[in-house]
Amino acid sequence: MSVVSHVLKARWALLLVACGPTPAPTPAPTATPTATPTANADPVAPEPPPPPVRKDGTIYAEAYQMGTRFSINLWVGEQSPAAAGVAIEAALAEIERIEQIMSEWRPSSELSQLNNAAGQASRLLSPELFEVLQRSKMICDATDGAFDPTFYGVGQLWHFEPGAVPPTREAVAAKLSLVDWRAIELDPNTLRGRLARPGMKVGLGAIAKGYGVDRASQVLKEHGFMHHIVEGGGDTYVSGTKAGAPWRVGIQRPDGPGSIAAIPASDRAIVTSGGYQRFIEVDGKRYAHIIDPRTGWPLDESSSAQSITVLADDATDADAYATAVAVMGPEKGLAYVEAHPPLEAVIVTRSGEVLVSRDLAPLLIWPSDAPPVGDAAAKQPAAPAPDPAATPFSPR
Repeated sequence: MSVVSHVLKARWALLLVACGPTPAPTPAPTATPTATPTANADPVAPEPPPPPVRKDGTIYAEAYQMGTRFSINLWVGEQSPAAAGVAIEAALAEIERIEQIMSEWRPSSELSQLNNAAGQASRLLSPELFEVLQRSKMICDATDGAFDPTFYGVGQLWHFEPGAVPPTREAVAAKLSLVDWRAIELDPNTLRGRLARPGMKVGLGAIAKGYGVDRASQVLKEHGFMHHIVEGGGDTYVSGTKAGAPWRVGIQRPDGPGSIAAIPASDRAIVTSGGYQRFIEVDGKRYAHIIDPRTGWPLDESSSAQSITVLADDATDADAYATAVAVMGPEKGLAYVEAHPPLEAVIVTRSGEVLVSRDLAPLLIWPSDAPPVGDAAAKQPAAPAPDPAATPFSPR
């Protein structure tokens, strides 16, 4: 049994969402004699029950992967709950597979091996890692380096747990020359790639999670389940509908529990990024955990957004663009989004304003005491009433 299977069995037992095929019906007795089991025969384990279907017609499961909580909310419809359980387990196993390829924290991962070989000859890459690196370079170019996975060369100097000591300015300056997305060399004809400069390092924490969400959604579709939500630490992909109606995804309040608004969505990615949970203090000034790859320093909390929610066609792009918009800052970030459809955004500023891109504003579902829908710069409202179809974000 795989690690994911063990995790799922334990987690789903707590959630009353046990995964497994429906037990076969007991055949009618016949006159054919059966062999008497020997004393040494291993007992046959009973088949686990299928995952129960909730009152709203969905099956829910979650597991801890990529350093965060992943969840799947799947509309069953007329299909078999047992088949849904198999599909969910396969989707979460796919996330585990992607993590083993793209984690900079696992020494055995393919990405770690690429980092260790920086400055050396090119090496054959898996299709998955090649795709994510290629898409990363495209977004780096499109955002003028506001998103850059080679930030990790300097980013590894920073730690944001309580009591962490910041690096010296000299140490940051010494590593900053290693940050340059153009030095990721890829050959699409051979799927080979390398990091051109010795000491370079790539960190895919701002794009791989979205890619894992997309891959999990694709696996669910391959199993015949087109209607679902996959969410991992604030990265969400919404596929199809729930009983024919759009799913609703809540935008979490950065200052506490609850949602500031809900987004009706179908076949769309919605990713929230924010620096309000992890930070470091340097010389009396607080910095958020998102690193500006152009300076090597975390974002100044006083001028950065509390949270950024970005909508895109897939979670891979939405994940990376959410980081880029955070680095750009609220006003420039919103202007960038509005100039680059199909991106949309909701940005909560440090003062509590909620900035909404113009095409998304009419679609948001606000609480009754909020300003009229369509107001692109509304003061942050109270959370809307709970909705059984809503899936609140979890900040990164």
